[in-house]
Amino acid sequence: MTKGEIGSALQEKLHIEDAPALNVSVNDRQVFVEALIKPQPVNDRLRDTVRRYREATGV
Repeated sequence: MTKGEIGSALQEKLHIEDAPALNVSVNDRQVFVEALIKPQPVNDRLRDTVRRYREATGV
């Protein structure tokens, strides 16, 4: 890593440490991790929204 990258990483660490902690229950943590590990499939409504967004923005 370069000195700049190390400095940037240290700055980000400080920002993370300064952020307020989230107090969540054990169940909330389990639900969150489960959603990351096994996300729900994309439904038709989301697929249509993405299509319309891309058409509108030219992305």
